[in-house]
Amino acid sequence: MNKKPLTSEQALDDYFGDLLLDAEPQPVSATQPTAFCEPVSTQQLQQLLDQIPTQVDVEPQAVIVINAEPEPEPEPEPEPEPEPEPEPEPEPEPEPEPEPVVVTWQHLGQQQPFQALFFEVNGMMFAVALTELGAIYQLGELNHIVGRPAWYLGLAPLPQYHVDVVDTARWVMADKLTNNDYRDNYHYMVMLGNSQWGLACDKLHGTQTLMSTDLRWREQAGKRPWLAGMVKQKMCALIHVDALIQMLNKGLDVNSGAS
Repeated sequence: MNKKPLTSEQALDDYFGDLLLDAEPQPVSATQPTAFCEPVSTQQLQQLLDQIPTQVDVEPQAVIVINAEPEPEPEPEPEPEPEPEPEPEPEPEPEPEPEPVVVTWQHLGQQQPFQALFFEVNGMMFAVALTELGAIYQLGELNHIVGRPAWYLGLAPLPQYHVDVVDTARWVMADKLTNNDYRDNYHYMVMLGNSQWGLACDKLHGTQTLMSTDLRWREQAGKRPWLAGMVKQKMCALIHVDALIQMLNKGLDVNSGAS
């Protein structure tokens, strides 16, 4: 039996439905360019960018014995009692199973319009609400720390504080990367709320006011608690900043979210 072809609206709805049900975000298509908002002006961008006992030896004294009687014969030593058998060592208690990682998650769906910043990472577009954005800085020299996860890009020593910079592409799509050449395209870091975490990104695509009809909100945390929803027109992920900060603090990557 032949199936009826899907309309463009049905196809888009299926696409976002799969993504919100834990499919991977899709990269920006080169053949179908997205109508991004205009980049921020130089002045606006600059405003955004400005935002380790001592022992004592005693000599023995002479002892004089007068009319000493012969010493009595020593009594026979008693037979030693048999040593008691050692008690068996108690079996070690089994180690408790590690507690499952819990990420506090809250549905962010809202009816009021809000502004969001759009930025690009290795061909993939992301959005973050300006109310959840700490600041934006140009990415400079980083201090590399041994023993951190593969997605940890380095420590940015800013004058006010130090920023832990996330290799965003490796955090989100490690299984799709074959080398580290993409890191050469990192130029900015987007700060997450009041935390000291910054997401490395390639380009800033400016800001835009989003209405409730522009988004499809995620109803529950699922396997990707960092995903708050999707911006339909731009086909990009809206970041759940609070959940993402929790995951980074626990050392979790995109594949280690709640089940």
